[in-house]
Amino acid sequence: MKSLNEKEAVWMALSDLFIDNEINHEYIAKRVAHLTIPEIEHILFYEVAPICMSNLLVPTPTVWEGFDEDYIIPEIQQHLQEMQSNWLYNHKVLLKIKFYKVFLNKDWSKLMVKISQEQAKQTDDL
Repeated sequence: MKSLNEKEAVWMALSDLFIDNEINHEYIAKRVAHLTIPEIEHILFYEVAPICMSNLLVPTPTVWEGFDEDYIIPEIQQHLQEMQSNWLYNHKVLLKIKFYKVFLNKDWSKLMVKISQEQAKQTDDL
């Protein structure tokens, strides 16, 4: 397993919101709390959700316990390149983000609380 850079590690942490198991919001929060909530929200909805959301929308999800980084990282990288270079793709993704925000509202709200708690702990530790 290769060593992930910071951005890739955040992608992998946030991909845990799209598994078909109990979501450990606290564990995800610990892995992303070094970023601001607006940064995390952007990464979740604009970078991770477009790749991982389909796992929640199929009757029998293909991922039960976590995404493989060898799959997710190249897929997100390709998605980001496509967003920069393809106007139509970009607009389709922007429309889908509205759906992602509604669909993930409950889990995103829980995660924001856990991130805020984690950031408060980190501040108290200083």
